[in-house]
Amino acid sequence: MRRPVFLIFTNAMILIVIFALLTQSLVIVQRLATPVKLQGLVEVQRSGKGDFTPLSNNTPIKTGDVVRSGKDGIAEFKWVDGTRWKIMPNTEIIVKKATANWIKKADTSELELTTGKVFIRIMKELTPASKFEVETPTAVAAVRGTIFSVEVAHGQTQVAVFKGHVKVTSGDSHHEAMINPGQAAVSAQVGALETISSATADAQFASQPTIIQPELTARITQIGTENKALVRGTTEAGDIVTVNDNPVQILSNGLFNHRVTLQPGQNIFNVVTLDRHGVKTTKVLTFTMPKEICN
Repeated sequence: MRRPVFLIFTNAMILIVIFALLTQSLVIVQRLATPVKLQGLVEVQRSGKGDFTPLSNNTPIKTGDVVRSGKDGIAEFKWVDGTRWKIMPNTEIIVKKATANWIKKADTSELELTTGKVFIRIMKELTPASKFEVETPTAVAAVRGTIFSVEVAHGQTQVAVFKGHVKVTSGDSHHEAMINPGQAAVSAQVGALETISSATADAQFASQPTIIQPELTARITQIGTENKALVRGTTEAGDIVTVNDNPVQILSNGLFNHRVTLQPGQNIFNVVTLDRHGVKTTKVLTFTMPKEICN
């Protein structure tokens, strides 16, 4: 009698484990980084194995992939939440982990920079359960939502901040510093960490408009033959968008649609997006309306 009961119990436990694994696979999903700008030689090694192959615009990057750029290579990537990261020439970076947990509303992003430089823009405020880290041979940079850069050169790590704050920890975890805008953390050894003023970093950030400015795409489409039109576009989730100073509702994925009225002749619409740091991007749309349609 004991044997059938034991088998029933064992099968039930197996089913519970299988159900838990299936549920977890549905809740935790891979976050894919899409290349939005490529220049020069940029290659990818899938899952850290095999040969490096040229990266194309339609090739997403996922957990385990290694991306490297040549002496003329530059690549900018974007996650679906609007987070962007840009690698500069002679850079190698590993996507150690990039996942999203739908139930906990938690994103986990872990990058490992072995050499070179990366600029990163994270504009949404991460939830307490989320994590974004960049690991180097001598330090770890952890952020909640900011614009910063990490560089590894000649055995030294430098973390600079443009907006927000970055917590930098030495490789042995014995030293820690909170870096603010205009500052940089330098770690030349695993157990050493120094905070310095970094005026040169500001100039480097200024040369990266796609990193320091909020994303904005916008176009205008007439509705049939009416004197109405839709201003459509995308921005970062959490930004504030206006069309000719009128507020626009933004969806959670950054998409927006705004109905406008067209007047005879040329119509000009100023589309502005403002991020939580007060930085804005502006697009000017024009549309010429024939007089006979407006009458």
